[in-house]
Amino acid sequence: MDRHLFSDESKVDGFRFAGAVVDADDLHRLRREVMDWRVGTARRWHTSKEKPEARKRALRRLVRLRDSVDIVIVEHAKTHPEYVAREACVDALARWASDHEVTHWVLEQDAPVEYRDRQTIAMLMHTGEIHRMRYRHEAGPAEPLLWIADFAAWLWSKGGAYRDAIAPLVVHHEVVREPQNRGRRHAA
Repeated sequence: MDRHLFSDESKVDGFRFAGAVVDADDLHRLRREVMDWRVGTARRWHTSKEKPEARKRALRRLVRLRDSVDIVIVEHAKTHPEYVAREACVDALARWASDHEVTHWVLEQDAPVEYRDRQTIAMLMHTGEIHRMRYRHEAGPAEPLLWIADFAAWLWSKGGAYRDAIAPLVVHHEVVREPQNRGRRHAA
Protein backbone atom coordinates (compact mmCIF):
# COMPACT_ATOMS: atom_id res chain seq x y z
CA MET A 1 0.00 0.00 0.00
CA ASP A 2 1.29 3.45 -0.95
CA ARG A 3 0.92 5.83 2.01
CA HIS A 4 1.67 9.54 1.83
CA LEU A 5 2.62 11.74 4.77
CA PHE A 6 2.08 15.51 4.77
CA SER A 7 3.63 17.41 7.68
CA ASP A 8 3.74 20.90 9.09
CA GLU A 9 4.97 22.31 12.35
CA SER A 10 3.81 24.55 15.14
CA LYS A 11 6.29 26.57 17.18
CA VAL A 12 3.82 27.63 19.87
CA ASP A 13 4.79 26.57 23.40
CA GLY A 14 7.45 24.12 22.28
CA PHE A 15 7.85 22.56 18.88
CA ARG A 16 5.62 19.98 17.26
CA PHE A 17 5.12 18.33 13.94
CA ALA A 18 1.71 17.14 12.85
CA GLY A 19 1.49 14.69 10.03
CA ALA A 20 -1.53 13.71 7.96
CA VAL A 21 -1.24 10.19 6.55
CA VAL A 22 -3.31 9.37 3.46
CA ASP A 23 -3.47 6.28 1.26
CA ALA A 24 -2.50 6.96 -2.35
CA ASP A 25 -5.97 5.87 -3.55
CA ASP A 26 -7.54 8.73 -1.56
CA LEU A 27 -5.19 11.59 -2.55
CA HIS A 28 -7.29 13.21 -5.28
CA ARG A 29 -10.59 12.92 -3.41
CA LEU A 30 -9.12 14.38 -0.23
CA ARG A 31 -7.41 17.24 -2.06
CA ARG A 32 -10.78 18.22 -3.53
CA GLU A 33 -12.39 18.00 -0.09
CA VAL A 34 -9.73 20.15 1.57
CA MET A 35 -9.81 22.72 -1.24
CA ASP A 36 -13.39 23.41 -0.15
CA TRP A 37 -12.10 24.66 3.22
CA ARG A 38 -10.95 27.87 1.53
CA VAL A 39 -13.01 30.97 2.05
CA GLY A 40 -13.84 33.15 -0.93
CA THR A 41 -10.99 33.52 -3.41
CA ALA A 42 -8.21 32.51 -1.01
CA ARG A 43 -5.39 30.49 -2.60
CA ARG A 44 -4.95 28.37 0.49
CA TRP A 45 -6.16 27.50 3.94
CA HIS A 46 -3.90 28.69 6.74
CA THR A 47 -5.36 28.00 10.16
CA SER A 48 -3.97 30.98 12.06
CA LYS A 49 -5.32 33.38 9.43
CA GLU A 50 -8.83 31.94 9.28
CA LYS A 51 -11.87 33.27 11.12
CA PRO A 52 -13.33 31.12 13.93
CA GLU A 53 -16.39 30.19 11.83
CA ALA A 54 -14.16 28.91 9.01
CA ARG A 55 -12.10 26.87 11.48
CA LYS A 56 -15.25 25.33 12.98
CA ARG A 57 -16.53 24.39 9.53
CA ALA A 58 -13.14 22.89 8.58
CA LEU A 59 -12.98 20.95 11.86
CA ARG A 60 -16.39 19.38 11.22
CA ARG A 61 -15.21 18.36 7.74
CA LEU A 62 -11.88 17.04 9.01
CA VAL A 63 -13.51 14.88 11.68
CA ARG A 64 -15.70 13.31 8.98
CA LEU A 65 -12.49 12.23 7.19
CA ARG A 66 -11.31 10.04 10.07
CA ASP A 67 -11.63 6.86 8.01
CA SER A 68 -9.36 8.37 5.33
CA VAL A 69 -6.82 10.43 7.31
CA ASP A 70 -4.59 9.45 10.21
CA ILE A 71 -2.92 12.16 12.26
CA VAL A 72 0.51 11.74 13.85
CA ILE A 73 1.82 14.22 16.43
CA VAL A 74 5.50 14.40 17.36
CA GLU A 75 6.50 17.13 19.77
CA HIS A 76 9.48 18.45 21.65
CA ALA A 77 9.34 20.44 24.88
CA LYS A 78 10.62 24.00 24.89
CA THR A 79 13.97 22.95 26.36
CA HIS A 80 16.36 23.19 23.40
CA PRO A 81 17.02 25.60 20.54
CA GLU A 82 14.44 25.33 17.78
CA TYR A 83 16.82 23.64 15.30
CA VAL A 84 17.51 20.82 17.81
CA ALA A 85 13.81 20.37 18.51
CA ARG A 86 13.00 20.32 14.79
CA GLU A 87 15.71 17.76 14.05
CA ALA A 88 14.42 15.53 16.85
CA CYS A 89 10.87 15.77 15.51
CA VAL A 90 11.92 15.10 11.90
CA ASP A 91 13.96 12.10 13.08
CA ALA A 92 11.06 10.67 15.09
CA LEU A 93 8.50 11.29 12.35
CA ALA A 94 10.78 9.66 9.77
CA ARG A 95 11.11 6.58 11.98
CA TRP A 96 7.35 6.40 12.51
CA ALA A 97 6.75 6.81 8.76
CA SER A 98 9.22 4.03 7.97
CA ASP A 99 7.52 1.68 10.44
CA HIS A 100 4.09 2.44 8.95
CA GLU A 101 4.73 1.93 5.24
CA VAL A 102 4.92 5.60 4.22
CA THR A 103 6.40 5.82 0.72
CA HIS A 104 6.11 9.58 0.09
CA TRP A 105 6.63 12.45 2.52
CA VAL A 106 5.86 16.10 1.85
CA LEU A 107 7.08 18.62 4.41
CA GLU A 108 5.81 22.21 4.48
CA GLN A 109 8.36 24.45 2.79
CA ASP A 110 10.54 26.46 5.19
CA ALA A 111 13.71 27.49 3.35
CA PRO A 112 16.01 28.07 6.35
CA VAL A 113 15.58 24.49 7.63
CA GLU A 114 15.11 22.44 4.48
CA TYR A 115 18.78 21.52 4.11
CA ARG A 116 18.93 20.18 7.67
CA ASP A 117 15.64 18.26 7.19
CA ARG A 118 16.99 16.62 4.03
CA GLN A 119 20.28 15.84 5.80
CA THR A 120 18.45 14.17 8.72
CA ILE A 121 16.20 12.03 6.50
CA ALA A 122 19.02 11.09 4.09
CA MET A 123 21.28 10.02 6.97
CA LEU A 124 18.56 7.79 8.42
CA MET A 125 18.08 6.13 5.01
CA HIS A 126 21.84 5.86 4.39
CA THR A 127 22.43 4.09 7.73
CA GLY A 128 19.45 1.78 7.15
CA GLU A 129 17.56 3.09 10.19
CA ILE A 130 14.55 3.82 7.99
CA HIS A 131 13.47 2.43 4.64
CA ARG A 132 13.87 4.48 1.47
CA MET A 133 11.03 6.87 0.74
CA ARG A 134 10.52 9.86 -1.49
CA TYR A 135 10.47 13.17 0.34
CA ARG A 136 10.34 16.82 -0.60
CA HIS A 137 9.43 20.25 0.71
CA GLU A 138 6.41 21.92 -0.86
CA ALA A 139 4.80 25.33 -0.47
CA GLY A 140 1.49 25.34 1.40
CA PRO A 141 -0.56 26.84 -1.43
CA ALA A 142 0.70 24.14 -3.82
CA GLU A 143 -0.33 21.13 -1.70
CA PRO A 144 -3.75 21.24 -0.02
CA LEU A 145 -3.07 18.13 2.06
CA LEU A 146 -0.46 20.15 3.97
CA TRP A 147 -3.41 22.21 5.22
CA ILE A 148 -4.61 19.20 7.21
CA ALA A 149 -1.23 18.99 8.95
CA ASP A 150 -1.24 22.75 9.59
CA PHE A 151 -4.71 22.51 11.12
CA ALA A 152 -3.82 19.44 13.19
CA ALA A 153 -0.71 21.14 14.61
CA TRP A 154 -2.79 24.21 15.48
CA LEU A 155 -5.56 22.16 17.13
CA TRP A 156 -3.06 20.11 19.15
CA SER A 157 -1.22 23.25 20.26
CA LYS A 158 -4.46 24.90 21.39
CA GLY A 159 -5.25 21.94 23.65
CA GLY A 160 -8.52 21.44 25.53
CA ALA A 161 -11.63 20.98 23.40
CA TYR A 162 -9.60 21.55 20.22
CA ARG A 163 -7.30 18.66 21.03
CA ASP A 164 -10.24 16.50 22.10
CA ALA A 165 -11.96 17.17 18.76
CA ILE A 166 -9.02 15.87 16.74
CA ALA A 167 -8.20 12.97 19.09
CA PRO A 168 -10.24 10.38 17.09
CA LEU A 169 -7.89 10.92 14.13
CA VAL A 170 -4.64 10.74 16.13
CA VAL A 171 -3.02 7.34 15.69
CA HIS A 172 0.33 8.25 17.27
CA HIS A 173 1.55 10.87 19.73
CA GLU A 174 5.17 11.05 20.83
CA VAL A 175 7.21 13.49 22.90
CA VAL A 176 10.90 13.44 21.94
CA ARG A 177 13.97 14.94 23.53
CA GLU A 178 16.64 14.69 20.82
CA PRO A 179 17.24 12.69 17.65
CA GLN A 180 17.81 9.01 18.33
CA ASN A 181 20.87 9.00 16.08
CA ARG A 182 22.34 12.26 17.40
CA GLY A 183 25.44 10.60 18.82
CA ARG A 184 26.36 9.08 15.43
CA ARG A 185 25.89 12.22 13.34
CA HIS A 186 28.59 14.56 12.18
CA ALA A 187 28.26 18.15 13.32
CA ALA A 188 26.57 20.31 10.72
